[in-house]
Amino acid sequence: MKLTITNLLFGIFLSSSLMGCGALSDDTKIEIQMYGIAKTPATAAGDRDPQFQTWEVQSITLDGAEPAALVTESADFKIVDRPQILVSRNAKSYLGKTYTGMTVVFGPTVTGGDNSEDALSFTISTPTLALTEAITFEQGKSKTYLIKASWENTLSTGTMTEPTLEISRQ
Repeated sequence: MKLTITNLLFGIFLSSSLMGCGALSDDTKIEIQMYGIAKTPATAAGDRDPQFQTWEVQSITLDGAEPAALVTESADFKIVDRPQILVSRNAKSYLGKTYTGMTVVFGPTVTGGDNSEDALSFTISTPTLALTEAITFEQGKSKTYLIKASWENTLSTGTMTEPTLEISRQ
């Protein structure tokens, strides 16, 4: 009897814990994250990795017949070597719609550095990043996209070179 009550209480506790963290939620969300990854781009001209970079995200749009703007006002985002959330939102209004991809537009100048130099910058050669895959939203199925800046060996004394960017679904 004692074991049955303990199991029952544990089950109630576990269920309430999962509901509190959203694990049993039927919400549909979209989240876009960005980070610097230790992968060397072909254009790298340095000998160490940045510890951070600040990117201006001007817009993020789901492309298609009914475009949906996820970010419409410019905002600066500081990225490091682990994912930072650029946008996270409820995708309820996108349910049942299919989009042809996603377009991310950055401002032209990126700043960054490390402990010894933190005022370095570079100009983005292609400030538009496009994902060209169908995106369909379904109830209770959230989507997370990662923008990876391959920035290994892009920092040297007095200069920082441009990383390469890629976007993919996690």
